[in-house]
Amino acid sequence: MKIKNKIITACLTTSAAISSVALLNKWIFLSSDKGILPRNRLSYNWRFGSVSYRVSGNGKPLLLIHDLIPGNSDIEWNSIINKLSDSHTVYSLDLLGFGRSDKPAITYTNYLYVQLITDFIKSIIGRRTDVIASGSSSSIAVMSCCNDTSLFDRIILVNPDSPKKAGLIPDKHSKIQKFLIDCPVIGTLLYNIMMSKSFLKKDFLEHYISSAYFYKDLLCSFHEAAHLGGSYSKYVYSSIVGNYTNFSFSHKISEIDNSLLLIGGAMEESITETIQYYKELNPALENTYIRGSRHFPQIEKPEDFLQLCQIFLSSAI
Repeated sequence: MKIKNKIITACLTTSAAISSVALLNKWIFLSSDKGILPRNRLSYNWRFGSVSYRVSGNGKPLLLIHDLIPGNSDIEWNSIINKLSDSHTVYSLDLLGFGRSDKPAITYTNYLYVQLITDFIKSIIGRRTDVIASGSSSSIAVMSCCNDTSLFDRIILVNPDSPKKAGLIPDKHSKIQKFLIDCPVIGTLLYNIMMSKSFLKKDFLEHYISSAYFYKDLLCSFHEAAHLGGSYSKYVYSSIVGNYTNFSFSHKISEIDNSLLLIGGAMEESITETIQYYKELNPALENTYIRGSRHFPQIEKPEDFLQLCQIFLSSAI
């Protein structure tokens, strides 16, 4: 009888602990920042879920693809969209699993996003387009172009992943991390901790921006985007942590015939070596750097960024 009582007590204690954590997770999602991300949006009903996007301006189409950073969204482009819209029809989307797009409980891969971009251009844009892709999404842009060159014209890659990072693949360690985050309740709590404002602030200041002046607005937008969709928000995060979104695109960048510009934030870690590596693979690539910026030159130095983009894109007309 004593053993039975101990088992019952242990079960009740465990259930109470799990219920408490579940309530904490629910409170975190309900109390996260709201109203920061743009609301006037359109929806593309893709096969794996609804993809949220914006369109503005007139002229040759230009597609903006945000970086695959947990909590990111197309708000990454807010500082430059209006100016780009003066000469282009600008499309900016929240990739599946990000921002206001659906966040299905699936494993997100580079190939999934390649198919999304290909289908989006065919179904929504409907003609050949220029592209600006940021960070880890550089491989998506290059692979999508190689998948169907008729859809793409000029391509700008902003701080593309180093060959080392792009080449990381799922291994035993990363698969365990993904498994833990995918777990109900406890995995969701781990996700909420990693997407808390304190952890996001640390990432911004250490990896993404060169000045603390820019982190506050980013912090709030990332925090909101990371918690839209409740616990389903964690699945794209676990896929990124598990290295499922990485792809070594070196062999493809050497084959690409499109006009291609690489823009690096001058303060981005190892960016000089990364760009030099890609230029050795394809000497026709153009490259430049933006002083006083790190991972997001389009946020820290929007005027310099716009000038480079407009010169490069206008030469294609």
